[in-house]
Amino acid sequence: MSKKQIIFSIFILVAAFLVGWGLFQWWNSASVSSAEQGDTETVYRNIPGSTNTGVGAGFNRMVSVLEFSEEQIAAFTEIEQQYRQQAALFMGQLDSIDLNILEEIKKANPDPGRLDSLAQRAGEIQFALKKATSDHFLQVRDLCNPNQKELFNEVISDIYQYRRGRGPGRGPGNRQNGQRRGWRNR
Repeated sequence: MSKKQIIFSIFILVAAFLVGWGLFQWWNSASVSSAEQGDTETVYRNIPGSTNTGVGAGFNRMVSVLEFSEEQIAAFTEIEQQYRQQAALFMGQLDSIDLNILEEIKKANPDPGRLDSLAQRAGEIQFALKKATSDHFLQVRDLCNPNQKELFNEVISDIYQYRRGRGPGRGPGNRQNGQRRGWRNR
């Protein structure tokens, strides 16, 4: 493998990691920025029968937008906690691989085979993370009644628009100090 191919592989790997991390950060900060701006969004922290450990702004936004019932909230809490645990494991593994790649590159004679192996492993973990994410969203959608499913599709469309660089919204309520609060402007 040539040096150009190795550098390109590493660039793709880092870019994929940053996109995943950015989406994760945006999803968690979308509701927080609304709450900071004085919106009347309900924050579900003390749900009966649930500790709600590990839920964040994305959870609160989804519950609020979809107007989940108490039963749906309880089921969603469990789904969300399982997903967050999985995602944290995958992100930790990707961070470790990224560090190993950087350490290998710093060597006087980096081993292309080791770099390839690390890149391949990172790709496998990225696949597992994307699969866990899609499975998570399918589980959430399955909680929804028909009316909620329409709203759910709108939320998913909003995520896609944000990822495509269109930002979280158009109004002044989505800006702070003249900048969007997306992951690129933190």
